[in-house]
Amino acid sequence: MINSICFLTTYRCNAKCDYCECGPKAETGLTLAEMVRLIDEAAELGTVNLVVFSGGEPSLLRDDLFAAIGHATSRGMLTRVVTNGMWGITPKKAEEFVDRLLEAGLSEINISVDDLHQRWIPLERPRNAFLACYKRGVKCLLAHKQNKSSMITVPYLREFFGVDLIDYEHGREYTEEEQCRLISSGSIIPVGRNEDQADLSDHIYGSWRHSCGSVLRDIIVGARGNFLPCCGIVTKNTPELTREDLRTTSLIDAIDNANRDVMLNWIALEGPAAIAEFVKEKDPSVQFADEYVGICHICNEVLTRPDVRRVIAEHLPEITERVSTHRAFFEGIRGDEELVASYLRP
Repeated sequence: MINSICFLTTYRCNAKCDYCECGPKAETGLTLAEMVRLIDEAAELGTVNLVVFSGGEPSLLRDDLFAAIGHATSRGMLTRVVTNGMWGITPKKAEEFVDRLLEAGLSEINISVDDLHQRWIPLERPRNAFLACYKRGVKCLLAHKQNKSSMITVPYLREFFGVDLIDYEHGREYTEEEQCRLISSGSIIPVGRNEDQADLSDHIYGSWRHSCGSVLRDIIVGARGNFLPCCGIVTKNTPELTREDLRTTSLIDAIDNANRDVMLNWIALEGPAAIAEFVKEKDPSVQFADEYVGICHICNEVLTRPDVRRVIAEHLPEITERVSTHRAFFEGIRGDEELVASYLRP
């Protein structure tokens, strides 16, 4: 079931973080009319209750951002903005911006803060942005990424922001006040710009041997109007994850086509690690690393390496039968929520 739609409103950003494909020179972006139409189409699905505005840096859309938030709110949807807090130039300017977001109907905000972003943005700006939200009781989550050598850590942010930030745990319930001071910290995933120059010894490795909980469940609309049927971390020109142009294709048709895609179903049901094992079994000369930073890291490798794609193409009929059987089994147990949860559990 699809519960949310996320707009990568623009690929333009005042920061040029390592591994992110956005930057100051990117001009591509969605228009207000395009976002309004897709919000209306998402509302018609009957299950989408959250609209996310991300980027790039969505605050660069200026009035169009507030208008889009207002339209989603008018359709009865919750709204979230994912921002780097560049607009928190001073406490007063931060408060003025937050007030405009609230007037438009914003439900919650995520503010990115870490070593990557703070190479380009003074740390005082996201602090001003966060404190403006905190003073107004806005649901706020600080999105933090780190490597082993990171200087901006969670304890550092607690001290610098002067607030007792709470580590976010999926599934845990929080009071309204606690929801205003959450922080989610994870590993930097070396995918995108400069991934070939990544110092992998500095990265923190995590869980990646499981099925994907994002693909075919999250709707991402890229700044080029393209449909991305996953969280969007994997390189943006990957064929399976860079699909229909939603400027000419309806959202429901794009979702339907994605649900019929063999590779997307394989990732959703078994995960990229299972795909890697299949490829190694068919061609032992194709090797993979022993560890990955996370599931998006190995997924990017599976979907972008020519030698892996060659083996997959050579065995596509067998893969199609395997995935079809797996999908039929999953559809058969769909009504048993407990069994489904255990089946997809990492």
